[in-house]
Amino acid sequence: MKNKLLSRWFAWSRRKPVNSSKVTLRDGLTILVVDDSRTQLYAFEKILNAEGVKTYTAENGKQGILMARHVKPDLILMDIVMPEINGFQATRYLSRQPDTAHIPIIIISGTDQQSDKAWGLKLGAKDYMQKPVQRDSLLEKISHWTAEVGVGNTRPPKPVSKTGKQAATGLKPVSQNIAS
Repeated sequence: MKNKLLSRWFAWSRRKPVNSSKVTLRDGLTILVVDDSRTQLYAFEKILNAEGVKTYTAENGKQGILMARHVKPDLILMDIVMPEINGFQATRYLSRQPDTAHIPIIIISGTDQQSDKAWGLKLGAKDYMQKPVQRDSLLEKISHWTAEVGVGNTRPPKPVSKTGKQAATGLKPVSQNIAS
């Protein structure tokens, strides 16, 4: 039964082995999956774990926000329709917070409405996919957005001052240390 659901939701073919992806994801990748469907969470975890990705899950937007701020994943897969806080609200919040604004969010929706796509991108999502998700297409988008952000670079870069070395090291010139 689970395999039938997975095949339907993720357009899997029985003839194709699970690990036949043409896309290779980078080592150490962490992804937060936010969806109120446990079947969807399980399916995403199965796909991503098979690729060596560490996954975290949340069952609504509120949990997703808390988990994103705590874990600082490399990417977030966000459903739209969820209880408490929906995917649009969670995306807007996360994309406007200094500690999570750098995390790319891919909206994954069961609807085929251009307004959902436009609204999600306007609120801060980097990409949009419609369910059922094609496995290779999902992995390609993940690879694209994690390559731009850079795995392991989960914090925004430090601002560079006029004396670039000072900002990079966090040290003040000797004259400022004495005066302070």
